[in-house]
Amino acid sequence: MRITITAAGLALAAGAMAEAQQGRFELTSDNMIARDDPFAPDEELTAGPGGQPFGLATGLDSNTWGRWVQPLSGRQVLRFEQQVRARSFFDRDGLDSILLTPRIQYWNTSQDNTIQFRIHAAYSHLSRSGSTHWTRPEAEAQLRWRPNGDRTLETVARLRVNAYDFRGAALEGLSSTRVRAGLEQFVRAPDDAWEVRLSAFRESADADERRFSFDETRVGASVTWRVDARTTLGVGADYRDREYRDVFSQAVPVVRNDRRVLAEARVERQLSERATLFAAAGYLDNDSTIPARDYGGAAWRAGLRFRF
Repeated sequence: MRITITAAGLALAAGAMAEAQQGRFELTSDNMIARDDPFAPDEELTAGPGGQPFGLATGLDSNTWGRWVQPLSGRQVLRFEQQVRARSFFDRDGLDSILLTPRIQYWNTSQDNTIQFRIHAAYSHLSRSGSTHWTRPEAEAQLRWRPNGDRTLETVARLRVNAYDFRGAALEGLSSTRVRAGLEQFVRAPDDAWEVRLSAFRESADADERRFSFDETRVGASVTWRVDARTTLGVGADYRDREYRDVFSQAVPVVRNDRRVLAEARVERQLSERATLFAAAGYLDNDSTIPARDYGGAAWRAGLRFRF
């Protein structure tokens, strides 16, 4: 199933390049050892390769974003980005993956800084064992409202459309088109000493087979605060309730329902202008009506972030 991504406004932004200011290159790279779910929450449809059971796994995770930020005329900004994420698990053969995602973003902000509009278009490709596991074109629009003209109070409305093509999955019928809409509310101290974030999303997926189609409600909350000039602490929780639309299979004739909870505490310590040490620990529970998808346990990660 395919979708066509149209980023209206990118063409207008290209027309403003003649008046653009000098651009800059940015790079962020998170490199860690982590114990978590080998499958990203947005990828939970997929089946375990080789009949392996689902569950948490420990491995290496390197996630790097390189971007060129190009200011345009007025308050417009164009961003060209490339993600490279490599994951390798110590005890789960066949789950190692490489994710490649080119993305283009366009931002525009009102003169009084109270409203900002963002759109992006991206195309992701995830491979396992040297072959394509899934591809995902995606488009998202955001509207950010800052009533005070600064970041102390910010409301973000998001609308995202994407299409997963699970060409390499063990099961057929997984490919789906998904629509997600939601709101985020941020409250920040004037000096950024702390931040509170609340979020609520609703997502619907129409898969090639009805048993893999679902509706999901997701809510989350987090608090971060700066202890000193170099140390930041945080706590957060994320809850997802995913209801599928048909029985899972003839062998398991029940309608699948997954409830997923992740709660964790985090700490970051800035080592230098370009390097930050980080760690997080918590508990992940995936409660499912399908026994193979019912698992949980302690989840953690620790690593080093580089910014250039």
